[in-house]
Amino acid sequence: KGEFAGPIGAGYSDRNNPLLMQSLNQWDNADKNSFFGNVFAEIDILKGLKFRTNAGLDFSDFKRKDIERKVNNGFIVRGNNRLIIDTNKFSSVVFSNTLNYDLEIGKNHKITTLLGYEYIRNDFDTFVAQADDFPFETEDFFVLNAATGARTSRGNSTANTTLSQFGKINYAYSDRYLASFTLRRDGSSRFGENTRFGIFPATTVGWRISNEDFFKKNDIVSSLKLRAGYGIVGNQEIGDGARFGLFETRYGPNQNVYSPDFFNIYYNVGTAYDINGNNTGTLPSGFVRIQSENKDLKWEETAEYNYGVDFSLFKNNITGSFDYYTKKTKDILRAPRTIATQGEGANTVLNIADTEGRGWELSLAYDKSFDNGIKLGISTNVSHFTDKITKLNKGGETDFGGTVDNSIIGRSLFSIFGYRSNGLFQSQEDVNNSPTQSLARPGSIKYVDINGDGVIDVDDRDWLGTTLPKFEYGVTVNLAYKNFDLTLFGSGVTSRIGQDPYIFWNNFVSGRENGGVGLLNAWTPENKNTNIPSATLAFNDTRPSDYTFRKNSYFKLRNLQIGYSLPKDIITRLGGMTSARFYLQGENLLWIAHKDYIGPDPERTDVNRIPVPTVLSLGFNLNF
Repeated sequence: KGEFAGPIGAGYSDRNNPLLMQSLNQWDNADKNSFFGNVFAEIDILKGLKFRTNAGLDFSDFKRKDIERKVNNGFIVRGNNRLIIDTNKFSSVVFSNTLNYDLEIGKNHKITTLLGYEYIRNDFDTFVAQADDFPFETEDFFVLNAATGARTSRGNSTANTTLSQFGKINYAYSDRYLASFTLRRDGSSRFGENTRFGIFPATTVGWRISNEDFFKKNDIVSSLKLRAGYGIVGNQEIGDGARFGLFETRYGPNQNVYSPDFFNIYYNVGTAYDINGNNTGTLPSGFVRIQSENKDLKWEETAEYNYGVDFSLFKNNITGSFDYYTKKTKDILRAPRTIATQGEGANTVLNIADTEGRGWELSLAYDKSFDNGIKLGISTNVSHFTDKITKLNKGGETDFGGTVDNSIIGRSLFSIFGYRSNGLFQSQEDVNNSPTQSLARPGSIKYVDINGDGVIDVDDRDWLGTTLPKFEYGVTVNLAYKNFDLTLFGSGVTSRIGQDPYIFWNNFVSGRENGGVGLLNAWTPENKNTNIPSATLAFNDTRPSDYTFRKNSYFKLRNLQIGYSLPKDIITRLGGMTSARFYLQGENLLWIAHKDYIGPDPERTDVNRIPVPTVLSLGFNLNF
């Protein structure tokens, strides 16, 4: 008939024709205008004394128009049309003033000082308008005033400000002894009046040993520097309304619900109440609490000690650095989960826990040009970090997982709490002879009875591992010979676990959708040599366990580029051109993951995130 073909059965999850979807959305559009920049002025007051004032603005204005037209495509029908206008505006204003003073005493002493003041304000406003039922479906007719049906609007405004005073002193003696001290006083509108400001000091010292007179020049150690530092930084990223007690209106629909005891139970799911007993008409609406106030909410603080060494060896052919550090974070900001018995709107943003951590980082680089024309550069870095929760404040006892008897204290903030699996039930006899497990069946996952009470329940959960890798590493190689060059970069992580989202898609029946190919190897009485549960819609056991959390270490070759530069004698003949280089580049060419991980990208553990694609490109660089 020349129409768009539609799905033919309501019992399946068919979708609209994609060409129809394109046609239905052809009038939708979005516009975003952004403006950012800053102006400054500097004044030399005295010799070495300089004043600088700076004002910056980041502004964006976004508008989206969504026209939802009527649809009659198989069983997919939309009998009304709708216009949605969605707008938001964001602005960030920064105003800062600094006073710098540089002083040199003799040839050996250098002192620089800085005093500053900074004000930052961020504003975010949203507005959404919606109108239904337009008698004509032409693009120009879809304006809010042309609607004949219901019209609704909603919006929100939020803002935050920070106010900071800071000072810094740097001292250097004969380029051998280096010291720096910084002190900040930061205030945030996100915290209560009594806890709004935090004091954050930092200091570093360094000793360039290779510049000492007693350090003899040699062909092994070219330069050597020791350094140490201590500092406290604050975190305020918890949301603009975190400290407030919040309320909102939820008018809600009226409902008549059947009950075995009472044929009809009339109630309203929102904040409206039939206070006059009319049982009809517009109801007056009250407010519902959605968040409790916390006047004592304050800065999250992290104190860090750092010790490091920088060095170069063999006439600077090898350079590197090593750092060891410890961290202590207190008053971690978080909105813990609440239970229903605490009442409506009992959730509160709290300073919930303290943690400790330590780690190290090593960086090495080798760079050398050989007599045969080969230039080789290799750089690598590896880091290690471990952490543990040392304290849980009130409200955080179970928010990180664990139980009273098996808490997360002493474990990593990134620990996973769940069940341990022990293969699949192989028969009904196997089910009968095993600890009692909810909805167990032949072919379902068998869990370990950790406490030995003969029942699989919440008390059989245990700590499965951590999503924090034991090591993170990367390597870069640069190789050049005559006019050819090659560059590659790769990185990876080791010794961690993560949820494999493709377990749910590949190993379990998901309803009317097509199943993953793993279901072809699902357990049956004739196919017992498998780890994929029997296919069923009645019970897919996807509780957190070591069946869904897999080892997901990986290595990725992120970039490989091969280039060729035209010889200089050819460049000179082209006239006006100074260089020309052609290259072939591949991004995300390959990755190696643990054999237990079946997902396409172990770096992205969210099934809704598209895996990073492999990209091949050919290009050239020309300079004139």
